[in-house]
Amino acid sequence: MLFKKGDLLTLELEDWYKWYKEPQNYHNAVVAHLKNEGYKVETISVVDNLNSNKISTLFIDGIKYELRAPKIVGPTQTVILKKTKDFDARGKK
Repeated sequence: MLFKKGDLLTLELEDWYKWYKEPQNYHNAVVAHLKNEGYKVETISVVDNLNSNKISTLFIDGIKYELRAPKIVGPTQTVILKKTKDFDARGKK
């Protein structure tokens, strides 16, 4: 289930991913989860090596988001997607 609050989207993954070692696999799991919930997702970029908490940039239903490193709480990984300040896919703010 996806939760929206302000510029943030959060969801929980039941499986654990080594996002710090394999950012592409973590990104793929998040994209698959979003698509299973019916969202249109397009990947813009995914980092090869983590130098910050940003893992990838993607469009979700035409809005640009950054996938950030997860919060680790309990038996699940909490995914954080932050809306970017620049334009969406339609060229609007």
